[in-house]
This record gives sequence, C-alpha cells and structure tokens, in this order.
Amino acid sequence: MSTPYRIIVGLEIHVELETATKMFCRCKNDPFHADKPNTHICPVCLGLPGALPVANEEAIRKSILVGRALGCSIAPLSKWDRKHYFYPDLPKGYQISQSDMPLCEGGELLLLDQKGEVESRISFERAHLEEDAGKLMHGAKKGYSRVDLNRAGVPLLEMVSKPDITSAAQARRVLQELQLLVRTLGVSTADMEKGQMRADVNINIAFEHEGVEVRTPITEVKNVNSTRAVERAIITESQRHYDEWMANGPIRTRTSKITAGWDEDTESVNVQRAKEGSADYRYMPEPDLPPVAVHEIERLNPEHMLLPALPNDIRKEYLGKGLVAADIELLFEQNQRMLQSLRELEAGGMPAKEAAKWLIQVPGSEQLSAAHLQEVSAATSGGSVSFSALKPLIPELAGYLRDGKSVQSFFEAKQLLQSHDDGVVQSAIAEVMSENPQAVADFQSGNERILGFFVGQVMKKCAGKAQPARVQEAVRKALSI
Repeated sequence: MSTPYRIIVGLEIHVELETATKMFCRCKNDPFHADKPNTHICPVCLGLPGALPVANEEAIRKSILVGRALGCSIAPLSKWDRKHYFYPDLPKGYQISQSDMPLCEGGELLLLDQKGEVESRISFERAHLEEDAGKLMHGAKKGYSRVDLNRAGVPLLEMVSKPDITSAAQARRVLQELQLLVRTLGVSTADMEKGQMRADVNINIAFEHEGVEVRTPITEVKNVNSTRAVERAIITESQRHYDEWMANGPIRTRTSKITAGWDEDTESVNVQRAKEGSADYRYMPEPDLPPVAVHEIERLNPEHMLLPALPNDIRKEYLGKGLVAADIELLFEQNQRMLQSLRELEAGGMPAKEAAKWLIQVPGSEQLSAAHLQEVSAATSGGSVSFSALKPLIPELAGYLRDGKSVQSFFEAKQLLQSHDDGVVQSAIAEVMSENPQAVADFQSGNERILGFFVGQVMKKCAGKAQPARVQEAVRKALSI
C-alpha cells in the first residue's frame, strides 16, 4: 500500500534462552510448566538481601552462538550492569543487564529473495544478555493485579537492530527469520504466544513538507507478542503519526521518545508515558559479578564454536537442488525434524526434490526409510498404485513396515494395486463416448476441460483398477480421431 511517508523502524527483539536453570541462580528455568505461581524462586531471583548471583555459563554460550550466526563481533571482555527501575515484576528494583560492554556488537541479518540472492540487509547495533522480569496478571481479581515470579531471572537475549526496516511486512519477516535462526541454533523455542520471544518496536516516519524533510519523534511500542501484531502496530502507528502531524497536533512540538502498548483486541496503539533515557535507569556496574572473558573459558571461546547449517545456507543449497523457495519455507515451517528427514532420505539415495515433495505433501512420509519411500514413489509414478488412494494410508504403512513386512504385501493387503487391461479400457472408452455424444462434440470443438470428465467416467467403468495416466492418454487419442 502506497503512503505519502516513509516508515522507519528499529526492533528490539527479546528471546528467552532454554537452559536448565535461570540466569543468575539455580532455580529451574521452566516458567510455563510450573504447577503453581511463585514456585521456581529463591533468595537470588527474589532479590533478598545478601543473596549473590552467579552467571549461567550455558546462557552465555548460547548468546555467543546467536552472535556468531549474525556475524557480530564477540567482545573479548564483557561486563554486567544494574539497570534500575521500579515495577512490581522486578523484585530487586533493578535488572542485571549489559550497558556499555555487551557480549555481541554489530552483525546483520540477510533477507534473501526467491532465487537466493540478497534482497536486503538488516544491521544490528548489539546483542546483550540480561535477566527477564516476572509476569503481571491484571484484573484477575477486581481491583488487584497478581505477580508470578517464576519467570523472574530467566536468561533473556536482547537483539537491537538499527532503523534499517522500511515496511511493516519487512519487520514481520525479520522477526520470522530471527525466530527460525534461534530455533535452528537450538537456543530457544521462541514461542511468541508464550512470551518466549517478543519485540519492542521503534516507529517513526519521514516525509517531505513544503520542500523540507520532516521526521516525527519515535514511538516505542512495548512487548508485542506476535509477528502479525508487529506488522499491524507499525501500520497503525505510522499512519497515526502522519494524521496527527497533518492535523497540527502535539507531535509537531514533541521532541522526546514515548512508550506505547499494543491492544490486540482493538488493534490500536495506546500511548503510555515518556520514554526513560539511559540517565533515568541509573546504570552502574554490577558489583557482585565479575566481567566475562570469553576467550579464557574453553566452552565460551567463539573461535572453538561450530555452527550448524544456517537457514540461508540451507535455502541456497536446496535451491541449487531444484526445490522452489516456497517448498523450502514449508519445510522450515513444519519443524526441524522435516529437514533432518530430508537429509536422511538424501543420504539413502533419494533425490532431494522427490523427497521434499513427499515430506511436504504426505503426512507420515518422514517415518519411511529412503528405500521404502523410493519404492512407494516408483509405484505411484508408474501408475501401479493410485497416489490419492495411498496418501492417507502412509502412517499405517510406516507401522506395517516396522513389523518387518514389505511394501508390496501392504499394497496387496489393502487392494491398492491397479491392474490395467487395454481391452477393458478401450471397451469402457467406447461406452462412455457412445453415452455422451454432445461431450465428444464439445471436446472436438476445442473444450479441453471436458477431458477430465471422460477419464473419470472410464475409471468408474473400470472399477478404479486402471491406471489413470494411461487412461487419459487412451481417452485423448480416441477423442481426437
């Protein structure tokens, strides 16, 4: 949709890391499966006096993995800072975060087009590690809000992009790409519905007015919990900026950044307050934690970390093997197991394009070995078995084969084998043509669409036992005489 202004967006993406314990204590990191609120807590994550934090090495390692995948510069020395603010879900009155010496600096995310070429580059300022806050539940009891601190202290990686994003659709895609990336790396499930991944969206617009470029002040929309909501928030707030400016509203004189919330029910942005600056947070070095020198710890040394094949590498590989971009994205969307199955089928000698077709189109195909799937594929492509008849039976076939039986015996047991008697087919064709003289005339006048009708009628007379491809060929030949 064309607009009279240019959208400028930067994202702050928060991802909860999957670790056994929380960031600075030994409480279980599993806030979504706790039996009761406030059960995975201890003096450290409650911020009780005298409780000392200890950094989670695995969370640091996973943060560095993400940084390496984004091409960040990994700091040889990184430190912790206290970020002060007062809110009921933050028991200590400060959050342990990273201010001026984050783990990862720079980096970029490459968005590819359908051919695997770089379409755009989204640069990052930094990625730093901190602890998550608790969860507030408003309105559960009239006049009260409740707080659950099972999430307080969970490792949280924050990736801060530069304002390189130029559309709402691109912002949504960046989030989807980052979600896929952290899942590929195995560092987080990144389920946005659960809050394991969420975004703060910084939005303003630029446009020309009376020969001068105008840039509106930034709105930061906090804690948006779905890619669609991010897209809608950008569209809504950018238009609000323009409308307010053109109506000579307060946005013309405002100079400070403001904070807003996204209301999913009304699809509206609700302005909340002026945004705090760094001075308001009163950052100070965390006195209870030493700096992190990653190169001095074997497991944290980025030079010794091996990355798996990343999404863009996988895209380019399979585009080169003949898959189309849409099919590759479907493999990504289903789960990592599908890609693993594709690798296994290829290793068993099945061409990637053929294996991907079965994995995408036929649920349960991933349960078959390469040899068995090739046998099944040959039967359907050769016409001895109907693809449509076999498709819903694939999960059953997988269980049948686990008992040591053969593909052929399954076809026989389920009466799937299609016989093909040319004499029977020709007799059926003659009957159908005799019964439908007008349809014959229509085809011979150029109505190709009616061919499917004839094939269906012939298959019906053959009780479904003939091979459809050969029937179609025979029908076309008979009609063309």
